[in-house]
Amino acid sequence: MLRILVCLVAVFGSSWQVTLPHGHELKVAIDQQFAALDLNHNGILEISELAAFGAKEDANHDGQVNLQEYMTFLNLPLEIGQPIFNVYDKDKDGFINQSFLTEYYHLLDHNNDNSVSLHEYEQYISTFLACVFGADHGGHGHGPNCDH
Repeated sequence: MLRILVCLVAVFGSSWQVTLPHGHELKVAIDQQFAALDLNHNGILEISELAAFGAKEDANHDGQVNLQEYMTFLNLPLEIGQPIFNVYDKDKDGFINQSFLTEYYHLLDHNNDNSVSLHEYEQYISTFLACVFGADHGGHGHGPNCDH
């Protein structure tokens, strides 16, 4: 789901275990991830492009992603992956359902025009990370109440 973290982990490596990037470093990493998600490079993230990455997370192809699949696919440390997974596991059954992609896309589409621009993507991801992990990405966030 939040494929952004793969890029951020690659960019910032083991420093992630303590503090998430912020400011200009975060913007650069988010922009790079948007470019990777925008498969046709038209500057707009389409739901089909998001679905292509979501399908890869579902290693056993059962239509849902469990914590192990999520952590393995994104290669995230538990301290980063678990809080994010918990936000998107809406019914707390241990799975993120593929149907969540539509909801996630609408969360990204801030102005509800059925397209996600780089600006909208940056805005959502930076706000989401601040909510989950704290304003400076090193403090205490709001945990599972960040899905808005």
